Amino acid sequence: MSVTPNENDVLLGRGHFVNNYPGNLRFRRIANEQKPHYIAAAKRKEKRSVALGVIMEVQSSDPPGRFLIDSSGSKISVLSDGVWEVASQDKALEKVLHRMREKDG
Repeated sequence: MSVTPNENDVLLGRGHFVNNYPGNLRFRRIANEQKPHYIAAAKRKEKRSVALGVIMEVQSSDPPGRFLIDSSGSKISVLSDGVWEVASQDKALEKVLHRMREKDG
């Protein structure tokens, strides 16, 4: 089922538009705030817990943030280019864990 993204949604994908979407900017800020806890976590279970906390913070926004994936297969340069669907919890967790592993802050 397709949905219309709100300002707190995290768009999964690549490119300038996705990187600069307000929800993605907020997501990166939240992830960067939690990154020291992720790095300090000794066990994979602890790292996963930190990542789940990031997801919960995104989802507790007003309006609630969701992790959305484009199912149209088109190149996204404006919001209307995509057909957005809510990503699975596993896909959202994969996105957060990838962000936590990135070296660029």
